[in-house]
Amino acid sequence: MEQKINKVRKRAGKAIHSAVSTHAIEKAKQIRARYGPVIDYPALLQMLKDRKCIRHPVEIRFVSDGIEPGLFGKTAPVSDNPDDGYVISLHQHFENHPEVLPALILYQSVLVNYGDLATADDAELFASTALDLDREVYYAQIVALTDALWSG
Repeated sequence: MEQKINKVRKRAGKAIHSAVSTHAIEKAKQIRARYGPVIDYPALLQMLKDRKCIRHPVEIRFVSDGIEPGLFGKTAPVSDNPDDGYVISLHQHFENHPEVLPALILYQSVLVNYGDLATADDAELFASTALDLDREVYYAQIVALTDALWSG
């Protein structure tokens, strides 16, 4: 009797993540083409309403409660049905700083498009591509904003 040997297969998770990253970059390029070359806060608000860019409705809230130390915001679905939309909550410190809101909101909006499949890497790639910034420059900006929020 011949014994059957199971072959090791590539994990589906890596293939899915690669597809998410690739799609996020392509979507960011589309956003840049539609709403660039400078994506300011008013352009970002228009983009959030565009279902070709952001899959589900989004509401922006500025709050302090519920934002964990070391983070600048969080994104949560309104219900179990993604079509009901999402709330992107940013720390209220940023409410009167519209110049930084596109960088913060684009980072969080990856969760609206990709849910739990999105990673921090996807968020950085998506936002930096949409804003036409070098990824390291973008990351340094987000870190500086977050550090300034929690160091004072």
